[in-house]
Amino acid sequence: MMELHDPMLSDTATTQYWEVGGHPNFLLSVDERVIAARERLSQVADTSLTVLLCGERGVGKEMVARGIHELSGRREKPFVTLNCYAIPRASIERELFENGFAGKAGTAEDGTLYIHGIELLSREVRDRLVGWKRDRVEGAGQEPRFVLSCEQPSLDADSLSTLERSWSVAGGVVRIDIPPLRDRPEDIPLLANHILQKYGPFYGSRIRTLRSGFLRFLQSYRWPGNGRELERVIRRFLVVEDEEAIREELGSKQPTQDAPIDQMLESGVELKDIVAREVARVESRAISYALRRARWNKKRA
Repeated sequence: MMELHDPMLSDTATTQYWEVGGHPNFLLSVDERVIAARERLSQVADTSLTVLLCGERGVGKEMVARGIHELSGRREKPFVTLNCYAIPRASIERELFENGFAGKAGTAEDGTLYIHGIELLSREVRDRLVGWKRDRVEGAGQEPRFVLSCEQPSLDADSLSTLERSWSVAGGVVRIDIPPLRDRPEDIPLLANHILQKYGPFYGSRIRTLRSGFLRFLQSYRWPGNGRELERVIRRFLVVEDEEAIREELGSKQPTQDAPIDQMLESGVELKDIVAREVARVESRAISYALRRARWNKKRA
């Protein structure tokens, strides 16, 4: 079985952070941006600073928010979540402050309040939250922790900077960007094998590692659902144990035309990664062609 080693996983608290809630470790990475994000998370976890998490859907923002809570001295206090995307916009204030402070804000007390979709809050609601936090400090001497998140690319860089500045009055803000999985294909073998080992025993699978050709195919996929989608795919693979079925399933979701090589070069993708994607793309098409010619007889193909 492949062993994964990460210097960030050295103590019990950090291990609980990466595995909190039973989620796969979306932040296992060799990407410098993710490594920097992990270091910053460790630095701010046990402070009262407000954390703003930015990234696409499925990159693991809620898992990271829970990890911040678990790594802090608030771990025994409530961790309260509000998903603003899941409720009508007009209901957000009521959810937070129902019957005065008996809503989610009051429930968080001196724990952590995690708000997903922070860009949907009106200025009035934001100011009320900041005032509530200030009153808790002055009155009870207990400061609640805000962890906020928003989804990209729904917000451009200027909007994100404005959002960050607007929350700086809430005790200071640290912004952490989590890059999408498609921009770090070198992480996919690490993550995929980690998920495989994590869930393999649960499904009674005999598979202990993924073949290099299959990994190259996974690296060529765009992963619109990021780490969450990768988890679903690997768990499905552990059930069906059929690479071709997964290739066909994901291949049907791929755009008809891959990004031009010039575009990938301009975006800073390394040559070895472009080659790996092209090899995986051709290999996938060759396998699909062979399967069709053999009328889906895998042995003959």
